[in-house]
Amino acid sequence: MAKQQPTCDFNAEIKKLKTEFPGRLYLLYGTEDYLSDYFLTKLRDTCIPDGDDGFSYKRFDGPSLDLSLLAKALDVMPFLSERTFVELRNVDLNKISDPDNAVKLLQSIPDYCTVVFIQNANFEPDGRLKIIKFLKEKGRTLQFSAQGKTALFKWMDKRFAAAGKTIDSAAKERLVLISGDLMNRLIPEIDKIAAYASGSAVLVSDVEAVANHIPEADVFEMVNLISEKKYDASLHILAELLKNKDNAPIAMLALVSSQLRRTYGVKLALTAGKRRAEIKELFSISWDFIADRLISSAGRFTFPQLRAAIESCANAEYRMKTSSVDESELLTQVLLDLMLSDAEESA
Repeated sequence: MAKQQPTCDFNAEIKKLKTEFPGRLYLLYGTEDYLSDYFLTKLRDTCIPDGDDGFSYKRFDGPSLDLSLLAKALDVMPFLSERTFVELRNVDLNKISDPDNAVKLLQSIPDYCTVVFIQNANFEPDGRLKIIKFLKEKGRTLQFSAQGKTALFKWMDKRFAAAGKTIDSAAKERLVLISGDLMNRLIPEIDKIAAYASGSAVLVSDVEAVANHIPEADVFEMVNLISEKKYDASLHILAELLKNKDNAPIAMLALVSSQLRRTYGVKLALTAGKRRAEIKELFSISWDFIADRLISSAGRFTFPQLRAAIESCANAEYRMKTSSVDESELLTQVLLDLMLSDAEESA
C-alpha cells in the first residue's frame, strides 16, 4: 500500500498568515478543495488586502503553462499594494513541457511577489519530477485532505447553526456515511437538510430523507447488508443505483470489487490480530464508526466467500469489456452469487 503524504494543519497555516510574512511560492493541492480554496483566498487577501487593482493580481488557468506570460507577470511592480499576487490554477505540473526553464523562472520570483499553484482535487504530484522537487524544496507545499471528526463536526455545527439548526453526532455520522466527508460535497447537503428539517434539531431521519448518496456509500452499504443477510434491502440499493444513468454498471462493479477486496484485507488483518487503530491506518479509514462496520462485515463473511466474490468481479469485468452481455445483469449476478454463497454458509 502506498504511503500517504502528510497533510497540513489547516488552522496552524491560517494562523501563520496572520503572524508571518507571505512566502514567494506555494503549491496547494489535495482532495479537500474547499480548504485549499479558503486558504488561497486568505493568502490573496493578505498579499493584496485592497483587492484586485488591475496591476497587482494575475490569474492563469491550465493545463498548459505559458512561461512568457508568467515572466511578464513576475516583472510587474506593485502599484497600490506592497505585493503582487500570481495565481496559477490547474496547471498540469506533471506534464510541464519545459521544466528546466520553468524552474529557472520560479527561482527568480521577486521578493515582492507571491506565486501560487492551486490544483484540483484529483491532482497528485509526481515527486520524481524536477519541478515538483523544486516546489517542495524552495516553496511551501500544502496538501489539504479530508478533516478528522473533531474539525469536521465543528464545521458542520457552524453550518447548521447559521441556518438556525442543531444536529447531534448520530445525524452527523449518518450524513458522512451517506454523502462523504468532503466539505464542498457536504455544503449543498447541509443546505437541503436544514431547509427540510421541520424542527430546530436535525434528526437522522431528516438526513436519510434528502441527503444525496454517493455511489461509494451505497456500495459500502450493499456489501454490509449482504453480510447481515438483508438481501432484499441490498438489492433495493442496487436497483436505485442502476436507475441513475450516471452510474455505469462497470464503474459500480469496480466499486463493489474494491469494497470486497478491502473487506478481505480487513479479515486478513483481524486474523493476524490487528486492532481497530491499526486497521484504520492500514486501510486509510478516517472514521471509527466506518471502521467498526467494516470490521463487523468482514467478520461475518468467510475467506472462501470473499475470494469467490472477488474472482466473480474479475470475470464480470472481463465479460463487460469483451462481450455484448447486459452489464447490469452481470453486476446483479455478482451480488446474487455472493448472497447465495452467504445463504449456503448459514444453512
